[in-house]
Amino acid sequence: MRTTARALLPISLFGLTLALAGCSPEAGGDSPASESTPTSETTAPTAEPTQEETAPASSESTADATLIDGSQEVEIESYAGTYLAPTVEGGVALVPDPAANEVPAQWTIGPAEAGGEDFQLTTVALTDGEPMCLTVPADGDPSLATCDADDASQVFSVTTLDRADQVSVSNEAGYLGVDAEGGSLTVSPTGEGVDTTFTLLTS
Repeated sequence: MRTTARALLPISLFGLTLALAGCSPEAGGDSPASESTPTSETTAPTAEPTQEETAPASSESTADATLIDGSQEVEIESYAGTYLAPTVEGGVALVPDPAANEVPAQWTIGPAEAGGEDFQLTTVALTDGEPMCLTVPADGDPSLATCDADDASQVFSVTTLDRADQVSVSNEAGYLGVDAEGGSLTVSPTGEGVDTTFTLLTS
């Protein structure tokens, strides 16, 4: 009988141990502590793309942007250091000093049509009370004529070059330029063989 009593005591203690283990938090049951304790893992918010990232690249090119928006009074200097100026005979020439020219050497350069991208070069000097316009016909020399925005020989593309004040001037006849040999004003159909760079100087 003593042997049986000794055997039942360890068994009873083992059963009590199992019962207590079943009530402990480690047994996998839900407990208030496990519900209130936040986990260390957090989900980072998804970054929204910025406006710069989502905006498409601009397709607008400024390579052929014209220099002038509206009318502006300028002196037009060639790369050779001479200036485009009207003559008393109604022509145009390159002169070394615009201040010493017989007639004012300044030009007003402005859109041939409101909001347009083509320009007319108009003399500041008046003839019979009216300005004259630079005219470059396809079969003639540069000259002056009564301004007419519908005359293609008076309508020019004025395109910026390496600097904002440096331009080329062209129309259907070709590019206005300076003959490298004679230093005189000329027109080249392709712009080759002449210096077509002009600088617009504002007063």
